[in-house]
Amino acid sequence: MIELSDTEFDEIYRYIRALYGINLERKKYLIESRLWIELARSKSDTYEEYWQKLQKDDTGAMERRMMNLLTTNYTFFCREQQHFDFMRWQVIPDLPAGRTNPLRIWSAGCATGQECYTLAMELTDCRTMGILRLPFFILGTDLSETAVAKAKRGTYGSADYARLPDAWQSLYCGNFQDGQFKVSESIRSCVHFQRHNLMSTPPIPANYDMIFCRNVLIYFRDRERAALIKRLVDALRPGGYLMVGHTESLLSIPSDLQYVQPAVYKKPEELT
Repeated sequence: MIELSDTEFDEIYRYIRALYGINLERKKYLIESRLWIELARSKSDTYEEYWQKLQKDDTGAMERRMMNLLTTNYTFFCREQQHFDFMRWQVIPDLPAGRTNPLRIWSAGCATGQECYTLAMELTDCRTMGILRLPFFILGTDLSETAVAKAKRGTYGSADYARLPDAWQSLYCGNFQDGQFKVSESIRSCVHFQRHNLMSTPPIPANYDMIFCRNVLIYFRDRERAALIKRLVDALRPGGYLMVGHTESLLSIPSDLQYVQPAVYKKPEELT
């Protein structure tokens, strides 16, 4: 495996942090181990040669492949169930009685889509039970094209199937065959997926009721965390909620958000 020189590593690391916010400062081996295949693909003898070709690639394909390899896409169904319970038993019952516009939810950094489909299953349950009477819109975004493509397919393996409640396996999943199952069309049609860089302008529509950005902040340093939180707050409607991972905290990040409970924050109804 070709090794990165300190100069090559510094150039790549700083570029990724500046453009995508991701902190790979201590991930030299990760870059080496994941990008070596791109050296072969681009017929480059060194990382410097590869990097020059990437920067001259007007199509952006080389850069997208690089970020597909360098991003982490670990997730699973029903992860950190406390957030889904909070949505079901506190957020939805507090919606105004006369509201007619859809409930809008953004899963920022959705990886391979299990979080979005968990949301869709929860909300479909709520509609069936009569708890939710509004239509809903779920947007899932991720930097990785590979992850977004898998999310759109909605096909997963045995470990994910086992994490779903038995009722959801029957209601919202196709038959489990050859170690795989497909999320039903009725659930997949509730979710829209697209590629998005969290360091850029939030995707439309804005005024989300809830934003799930869980286990994402751990990949950013303080400056980028603060910039990301500002973008997320701007995308929330007044009174909307931001969910972060339970190992993450916003207490050291200046914002207008109000702490509600661990990993749950609320945008004030009226900012002063």
